[in-house]
Amino acid sequence: MPEEIAIIGGGPAGAAAAVALSKAGLRAAVYEAMDRLAVKPCGRAVPATSDLPLPIPRDVIIEPVRRAVLYVDGVKTVDVELSGAGYIVDKEELLEEWLALAGAEVHKSSRFNPFTGVVRAGGETREVKGGLLAGGVAFYGGEKILAVQALARSEGLKGLDGLYIYFDTGLLGYYWVFPYGDIAEVGVGGYADFEALRRLLERFVEGNELTRGARLTDLSGAPIAVGGLDLGTLKGLVKVGEAAGFVLPLTGEGIRPSVISGYYAGAALAKGDDPISALSSLPVARAVRVQRSILEAVKRMSQERRREFLMAMPAEVHEEVALGSLRTGRILRALASRPDLALKLIKYMGGGG
Repeated sequence: MPEEIAIIGGGPAGAAAAVALSKAGLRAAVYEAMDRLAVKPCGRAVPATSDLPLPIPRDVIIEPVRRAVLYVDGVKTVDVELSGAGYIVDKEELLEEWLALAGAEVHKSSRFNPFTGVVRAGGETREVKGGLLAGGVAFYGGEKILAVQALARSEGLKGLDGLYIYFDTGLLGYYWVFPYGDIAEVGVGGYADFEALRRLLERFVEGNELTRGARLTDLSGAPIAVGGLDLGTLKGLVKVGEAAGFVLPLTGEGIRPSVISGYYAGAALAKGDDPISALSSLPVARAVRVQRSILEAVKRMSQERRREFLMAMPAEVHEEVALGSLRTGRILRALASRPDLALKLIKYMGGGG
């Protein structure tokens, strides 16, 4: 195995993979398409769960997450106080620190051509032979939705203490309000185009008690992978992170699943093991599969049945989704306590109406 391994993409999956490789004495050459890291719009929330393979440096933490609140069509279903359960982070600083920790050779403004298998870096063209493809949603082959995000500024948002997620059964999507210092990040993701989502976000901000009257700036949009896992290779590169579908389909959480996938794919590669097998067996992979199955079932329901189904879900299920705990066993046990809901879910998973 060469001492330097190519990684396409310097996002969460690529940075985590570089750290894993460095622990095995291997150096990563990271090729990032943009001129800076963390360009993609993102809620910046990272749950501090035991499955996160890398610690979050204290100096990149903007503030801890102290509360998680979940609504379904305006009805509050979860409101839990948290202690050390997660952080809002400066994503760019986080990635820079992890890549520095790995001693990676980072090439920014370096675009990979998936048709030829070459990358243009620093005016030179290099052929990439083997490594990891962590280039994000552009290399994902499954279903995607669009997300639109903005910064919200108002006096009422100062001191916001938690993550607020609002499911909308009509949109078949969700809104979010996350703290970010003295302002907030607000967004919407769902099955609609950019202009429709922009209008929905503006309407949500004006009607929501937390954000009413806030001024929106820095509006941006990006696709999110929600179609489940898309494991495989492209030009000999093993896909990881969002390129491989490591995003939780029900909430769009992607930083932590991408970090986990990148780290363990890098570790498998360093040991000479099959990275795809390693990725497939991860608990987070199971969580993605379960959430995708639930999303598929909910998509087949009418809006009325969708609302009834989600409102009848046990509180444990809503809490797992709100916290992004990835404990699929708890979700399945909670559903087992409501066999009527489990049967409905199975029916819709099978394509029934």
